[in-house]
Amino acid sequence: MKILVAEYASALGLGGTVELEGRAMLAALVKSFARSGHDVVYPTSGPKLAEGRPVFIRKEGDFEAHLEGDADAGLLIAPDGMQPHLLQILERSTVNLGASPAAAALAADKLLCTKALAQAGVPVAEIVEKPDPVEKGCQRYVVKPRTGCGSDGVRITSYARAGPEEIVTRYHEGLHLSASFISSGEGFLPLTINRQIMDFSGEGPKYLGSQVPYRTPRAGEIWAAAKKASEALNLRGYAGIDFVLGEKPWVVDVNARPTSSIMGIVRVMKEEIGDLILRASFGGLPEEVHIEGEYVFRKQDLKI
Repeated sequence: MKILVAEYASALGLGGTVELEGRAMLAALVKSFARSGHDVVYPTSGPKLAEGRPVFIRKEGDFEAHLEGDADAGLLIAPDGMQPHLLQILERSTVNLGASPAAAALAADKLLCTKALAQAGVPVAEIVEKPDPVEKGCQRYVVKPRTGCGSDGVRITSYARAGPEEIVTRYHEGLHLSASFISSGEGFLPLTINRQIMDFSGEGPKYLGSQVPYRTPRAGEIWAAAKKASEALNLRGYAGIDFVLGEKPWVVDVNARPTSSIMGIVRVMKEEIGDLILRASFGGLPEEVHIEGEYVFRKQDLKI
């Protein structure tokens, strides 16, 4: 099978850690699909990977054009706000191995996503419409872009004020975790729970890396919430959900696409991630995966 793996940041040569992180995810996926016996192609601004066949591009239009190639199936990794448009292009000519454009659009909009999850009974960091009354004392809030990736633009503050393209949620103390899984719509396959390495020294949290996996006695709670969230948002393929684990496993962000945790997963999981992603679309997901060992990575150390 010919498979297209299209990662936006590395293909456009955006520079910085965003490009390094993107290329690391791309390399992990391309290698896994290749090891599973498939012909893999990927767009790139120049750098080549050890596996797969590069397709060289110069501008964003080239990237979009290659989404309409002759691959049998395709997997897209792009900024959340761009995913719906690019997925529509991908689906014109091949099987989309990830979320549908509609599901990606819902997950990317943090306001609508949070409301949908709350309505489905998923624990979420609640949206704050207006400041709490003075008699409640000083409260803490999280202000974040309505559409954005990771911790970019997020700030923790005692003022529940947001700009026109921001939302305010209640701040919860707890352990920052993520849950990585694969969904076929009919089946839900847990992969790993991961501890997020965070820096809280500035105005807002910054994501630095992950410990894969993170073993916790509360895994059952986390997976139950992740499964319910996946069903509510109609997610497909690989996805990741960020939690703050406190009194409850509160969902704080949903990524309807491969996440950086995949760099650790491919090192500790016996199964091939590429094979599992394909099986989510073409049938035959296993009931479980087999994890051995642990892998810790930091964004600052990424080199490809």
